[in-house]
Amino acid sequence: MSSVMAKQTDNRKKWSMSQSLKNKLVFGSMGVVLLFLISFVENEHANRTIRKTLVRINYEADNYFVDEADILRTLTMNDADQIVGKKYRDIDLKTLELRLESIKFVDDAQISADHKGTLMVEINQSKPIARIVSQNSPHAYIGSNATALSTSEKFTSRVLIIDGPFASRLMKENYMLTDSTGSKYFQLIEFIDQSPYWKKMISQLTLLQNGDVVMQPQIGNYEIFFGKPTDIEVKFKKIDMFFRDILPAKGWDSYQRVNVSFNNQIVCE
Repeated sequence: MSSVMAKQTDNRKKWSMSQSLKNKLVFGSMGVVLLFLISFVENEHANRTIRKTLVRINYEADNYFVDEADILRTLTMNDADQIVGKKYRDIDLKTLELRLESIKFVDDAQISADHKGTLMVEINQSKPIARIVSQNSPHAYIGSNATALSTSEKFTSRVLIIDGPFASRLMKENYMLTDSTGSKYFQLIEFIDQSPYWKKMISQLTLLQNGDVVMQPQIGNYEIFFGKPTDIEVKFKKIDMFFRDILPAKGWDSYQRVNVSFNNQIVCE
């Protein structure tokens, strides 16, 4: 009896090992087939020819600094590097993206190729949030990424104006990104830009020689002395109080200067 049971157990082990081997062979074969298919598809894709280029530019911020012609001109290096007619395998998409991102108003470029032979180019433009007006150097924009952008002959963006003797410092490379003082000025500019209310109320910042900020409102003949770009939210709450409570009671032409640089005070002159 025991010998029969032992034989049955041995048979079951042999069957189990045989089945396991079959499974491994099946899965191994499937893996080989899959790798072959992937290699075949990749090879087919690499051998496709670029037939046309499709450019999409993001104009959501109502900025029109670049157009399709600018993108195609840079993409092909003024026709020195024709893309249409090339095989996919002969194109380095990352190199093309970096080439397009060298355009001053291109913030990001994404390039892909589909199975029909279309090279698709997606462009996000840099968004100017202020314009620096300088007497001693060319004008420039400040982008939403805290970088200085040269102006364009094609399009003028209606943004906050910044002038004054200190303003030219904002155009130094990476000043608003890496310098602790420069970053504070960018925080002030960004605070205004991100508020629909303050974008309507403040038209210009004058940066004095010592770095103090003087604001020009859209309405009225007075100026707002802001001081250094610190305690930004606190100072804007005081400006808001001046707009909502003091001006309606005293009249829009009652003051020539409003100072919000002092702690817990609004000084009207």
